[in-house]
Amino acid sequence: MDPLESQYPATEKNPGAVRHPREAAAGQGSALDLDERDARAAGNGHQALPDRIRFEDLEVAPRPVPADRRSQGWLEDRVGVKAFNQKYGRKAFPVHTTFFLGEMALFSFVILVLTGIYLALIYTPSTAEVTINGETLPQAYASTQLIESIPVANLFRNVHHWCAHLMVISVLLHALRIFFQGTYRRPRELNWANGVALLALTLLAGFLGYALPFDSYAVTATGIGYGIARSVPGIGNVAAELFFGGAFPTLGSLPRLYTLHVFVVPLMLASIIGLHLLLIIKQKHSQPGYARKLAEPGRVLGVPLWPYQALLAGQLLLLMFGGLFLLSAAIPIHPLDAYGPPGPNASEVKPDWYLLWVYGFLRIIPGDLVFTVFGLNIGPEFLGGLVFPGVIFTLMALAPWLDKTNRPKHGHGRFYQYLEPSRQNPLRVAIGVGMLAYIGMLFVAAYYTELGFTIGQMWFLSLVIPFAIALLVYGRGRARLNSLPEEERFDPMGEDAPLSTTVGAD
Repeated sequence: MDPLESQYPATEKNPGAVRHPREAAAGQGSALDLDERDARAAGNGHQALPDRIRFEDLEVAPRPVPADRRSQGWLEDRVGVKAFNQKYGRKAFPVHTTFFLGEMALFSFVILVLTGIYLALIYTPSTAEVTINGETLPQAYASTQLIESIPVANLFRNVHHWCAHLMVISVLLHALRIFFQGTYRRPRELNWANGVALLALTLLAGFLGYALPFDSYAVTATGIGYGIARSVPGIGNVAAELFFGGAFPTLGSLPRLYTLHVFVVPLMLASIIGLHLLLIIKQKHSQPGYARKLAEPGRVLGVPLWPYQALLAGQLLLLMFGGLFLLSAAIPIHPLDAYGPPGPNASEVKPDWYLLWVYGFLRIIPGDLVFTVFGLNIGPEFLGGLVFPGVIFTLMALAPWLDKTNRPKHGHGRFYQYLEPSRQNPLRVAIGVGMLAYIGMLFVAAYYTELGFTIGQMWFLSLVIPFAIALLVYGRGRARLNSLPEEERFDPMGEDAPLSTTVGAD
């Protein structure tokens, strides 16, 4: 046998093997037939095939491509879109009105990023002075004036402003929905704490945006935050200068705050939002109580992510865009001329509503409340500006661990997979309503001098009214729960594991 044939045998099971060139010329037949044909060809004046051949003289039979791969296309062959869609695109999302609050928060972040990119192309984060029409102004102030002079840019600035408010509202309402319906409990404790961090970062991003126009309002409001940072015992001066880029306002202040507002905090928000969504996919979405009658245990009843949930989300995004543009055209934010460039005389300003509760507590805390702990001076600014909101957010984050209903009884391993009707837990509802009433009273405290109250009266009202409201809500809720028959009460716990698989459910 020819050595080449022994090295490259062509068989039916291996149609892609390299074939002997003489066999390729003859099409088929034994080695003897091939030799006779070579001799016959030489007798007719043709040159016989050589015994030694070059590699490029070899003929390679093409390997047939399976039919299923030929029909997939270029993108599918490289990315595997179908497999990705089968794994994630069929994830079920419950269709419930309150569930869109979380998507509104996500889309608000997207709109803020898009409008922020546009504004960043015009804005200059610098306090260096420039002369515009004979007037010496900080560059940041002048660039904001330029944004106001361009109709489209000014509209985008208004949209960015109102969308920041919308994101705070969406995150807050989303958190309240989860709290009142008890879905922060097992297995979603970590995701609840993640959401509390998302709310805190959203408020921080709003505060950082105050300074960027660098008008008198911005400098005064940001200066309050600088004073709070300096009040930290022991490390206040260092911490304030690191965060604010020096003794605010200074040449390094705006670039530092701009970097935090545009890059650092948005990256942290994007990471937390991504982790939040990943935990939802891993733990599966909570669902309304009516789903128990229709879905199998351990499964989620809803519509697939693609294309139905994606279409609903796209419609929501477009509605939010349209609503924000209409709101921005009808109700513009305050113009720069209302306060003017920063000057020696500070303007009397109050923060936006989402930070007004901290400002209200700062106003009613006694100015002489100063004491020493381990040689460190503790003052009212530190207590009201950092300790008080820190306690509020810590209590919120620890809610799953403070809730005694979240503690396993007798080692049971069931999860809270369904929304619990709020009437079944009057204590939780009373605590939530009482805290909302307390925050509302701090809004009033921010204007207590304008309303004619004293600090003592404001303290009395801010403590007694929320407690009375919470007590009233608890009493009425307890009476309703006692009158509710046992068979009409809903168990929000689900099974440990799915009993079977259902198409369209996950």
